[in-house]
Amino acid sequence: MNSEEDEFRRIEAEALRLWAAQTNEDDDTQVYAKPWQGLSWEDMPEEYAGDSNFLSGARWAEAKLKERNT
Repeated sequence: MNSEEDEFRRIEAEALRLWAAQTNEDDDTQVYAKPWQGLSWEDMPEEYAGDSNFLSGARWAEAKLKERNT
């Protein structure tokens, strides 16, 4: 083979690899259609409105989830 054929085969193999990676259903990679949306004050249960420990924990959990999912 000449160098042009070698380059074509390399590009073809790379394209097939990329296609296979995109169609792999076992892949843990997720594509999010919407940007991250955090919690609002309306999402907080009213019975915990004055509980600073609960609110601190909720904000901590929200920050951890945002860190992992964005």
